[in-house]
Amino acid sequence: MKKQKFNNKNTKKYYHQLYTTFPLHNVQEKKFLTFFKTRLHEYERQYPDCSYQDYIYHFGLPEDIVIDFYHHYDHHYAITHMKSRKILQYASIILVPLIMACIIYVLYTTYLYYQNYIESYPLYQEEIIYDYGDIPMYE
Repeated sequence: MKKQKFNNKNTKKYYHQLYTTFPLHNVQEKKFLTFFKTRLHEYERQYPDCSYQDYIYHFGLPEDIVIDFYHHYDHHYAITHMKSRKILQYASIILVPLIMACIIYVLYTTYLYYQNYIESYPLYQEEIIYDYGDIPMYE
């Protein structure tokens, strides 16, 4: 399905306001947002020059829409997903620095091994050739 863009800047502003008001963007919220987006497209086709206030009057404030969505939806779903999102945020706050520290440690030890490898082999080798004169081959 091709993504449709809004022609009216007020429609785009209203949808963006609604999208950013949602605290979660899981499967159920995305389904609702696509449904609501089609309704906005229909309204935009009927009234191409409507203002932002017209959208608020016809659909309501974005905050009220989000409140009504969660009010009519399963409360357990919203609470568990908000908790899981918070857990993911805390885990990422802890894991990202740990991963970065591990990467820096691996790079540092690799650099040290590389330096030891370079120092273990000489860059040049000095070869001394002595001239003993002519040595007879068959004596």
